[in-house]
Amino acid sequence: MRENIITLSDGRKLSYAEYGQRDGEVVFEFHGTPGSRYQVDATRLESIAKEGPVPLRIIVPERPGYGLSDPKAGRTLADWCQDIEALSNELAVERFSIVGISGGGPFALACASRMPTRVRKIAVICGLGPIDVLGQEGLSNEERTFFQGPEFTRMYITQLANKLNADPDWFTSYYLSNLPELDRELISDDLIPVFKPYVIEAVRQEEGMVHDFIIFGQPWNIPLQKIRVPVAFWHSEADHSVPISHAEYLASLIPHAELHRIQNYDHTGSVLAAQPELYDFLTTD
Repeated sequence: MRENIITLSDGRKLSYAEYGQRDGEVVFEFHGTPGSRYQVDATRLESIAKEGPVPLRIIVPERPGYGLSDPKAGRTLADWCQDIEALSNELAVERFSIVGISGGGPFALACASRMPTRVRKIAVICGLGPIDVLGQEGLSNEERTFFQGPEFTRMYITQLANKLNADPDWFTSYYLSNLPELDRELISDDLIPVFKPYVIEAVRQEEGMVHDFIIFGQPWNIPLQKIRVPVAFWHSEADHSVPISHAEYLASLIPHAELHRIQNYDHTGSVLAAQPELYDFLTTD
């Protein structure tokens, strides 16, 4: 993994990590909520690509207010598209695919709509749908907690961040031990060391998570019916964090979108279980 920070035109810092080969097919991965440049799924996809016929260059940028990326007050889905355009220009990358994980899904679809000539393909895994349309039914209790308003969300996240920062080792052990057994079986030994830095960077700041949930609670203003970039969804029937109805709704509106139904795995396991098919999707015409 390689890490770097660029300075955007407004003076903000944007942090990112790169996985895979520098000369590989470029894929931007948008982390979940919370998330960071340290990603278990990117590590898994990197391993798959090493064994495959097509190398990948996987770039994981941290949204404003996560990890080492500066926050941006009042940011929107459209703002993130501008940040990605700036980052891709800095890296001299003209065409690329995007993978949106969980809370990264809306940001991926926004880029599909706003950058159709630069985005090659879009993959959304366990992605969140528009809450103003679908409501909160089926979301986990924890997810619903974050939709009680910015101030409540900030207070809750502050408490969470303090707890995790005080003992990230404890949280890593707690998180892994409380995964459903089927999900836990997909966590190979090489993935476990990624969890601790992921936790530390995901809650280094509060602003990233606070503003993500503000964005999620508002209308997306994305003309989904007009997206022409190839889009594929992976979602589990057994996802207890984000129900599969979110993927079903989005896939029904986006022309020619694919929906791959995963069985039995919960949220974390679904993301990892989808990686082999994701690799095939990203590397075939």
